[in-house]
Amino acid sequence: MSAPRKGRDHSPQRHGQIKVLSSYSVRRSRVHGRGLFARTPYMRGDLIGEYRGRVIDVALEGETSSAWNSDPAYTLLFAIDDDLTIDAGVKGNSIRFMNHSCDPNCETYVEGDRVFVHARRRIRPGEELTYDYNLQPGDPSDSLDAYACKCGSKMCRGTMIDRDLLQPT
Repeated sequence: MSAPRKGRDHSPQRHGQIKVLSSYSVRRSRVHGRGLFARTPYMRGDLIGEYRGRVIDVALEGETSSAWNSDPAYTLLFAIDDDLTIDAGVKGNSIRFMNHSCDPNCETYVEGDRVFVHARRRIRPGEELTYDYNLQPGDPSDSLDAYACKCGSKMCRGTMIDRDLLQPT
């Protein structure tokens, strides 16, 4: 549903400039560790920011990523496509602190090797900014418990794994 979308309609040139950094702040989150919180209101479609970092080849991800962690649910990696990933551990910005939600207020759009985050709905100051991670487990031996969701939403599906992968085949 809110998986990264490809398209040319969501770049800063087409949607206006990214709001200044003071429009959100990093604070302690009830969801997980730290999170990103709105300091100003956002309207549906507003550009929150760009998920920044070093663009790396997926084949080299394990060897070159600074964002690797033994906890599969904790990642600073954002898969652009089957070949490229953004490593926010290198040259990343505050957007990397956005937590997962099964009922997110933001969504991501992929344009080339860039990822933009937009508001899905009106967001009030003080709200945590979230998007659906739609994770795809990399290692079949990973326990599904490692991907447990803690968003607390009424729409929570219990996991951060991509909902399309959860459908019975």
